[in-house]
Amino acid sequence: MLNLFNYVLEISIISSLIAQILKFFIDFFLQKKANYSILISTGGMPSSHTAFVVTLVYSIALLYSVHSIEFAISATFAAIVIHDAMGVRYQVGKQAEVLNEVKKNLETLLKTKNKLKEVKELLGHKPIEVLGGIIIGVLTAIIGYNYFYII
Repeated sequence: MLNLFNYVLEISIISSLIAQILKFFIDFFLQKKANYSILISTGGMPSSHTAFVVTLVYSIALLYSVHSIEFAISATFAAIVIHDAMGVRYQVGKQAEVLNEVKKNLETLLKTKNKLKEVKELLGHKPIEVLGGIIIGVLTAIIGYNYFYII
C-alpha cells in the first residue's frame, strides 16, 4: 500500500511541475522563441502554485473526505496561496511595471544609462491563470488517485 503522506506531497509536486512545463510551452507558442528561465519563474499561465495547492486539497478530499481536519487545513492553506497569487503578488507586479517605466523615463531625461536592473514584473497571476492552475490541479489529483492509489 502507498504511503499516503508521501503520496499527497509527491502528486502535488508532480502537478506543479506539469504546470511549470506547460507554462514554458505556452510562452514558447506565444513568443515564438524558447525562454528556459520561465521553467523556474513565477507568474504566467498556468499558475503552478495554484496547481500544487489544488492537487493537495483535492487529493486529501479523495483520501480522507471533505469532513477531515486534513482537508480543512489544506483548503485554508490553498485559499491563502491563491488569494496571494491573484491579489498581493499581482499588484506588486503592476507596481514593478510602473517603477520600470519611471526608470526608463529618468534615463531618457538624464541621457544616461543607469546601472540599476529592472524590477521583475511577472510575479502574480490573472484569474484565468489561476483557473488554469485549478484545472491542472484537479485533473492531476483525479488521475493520480485513480492510477496510483486505487491500483
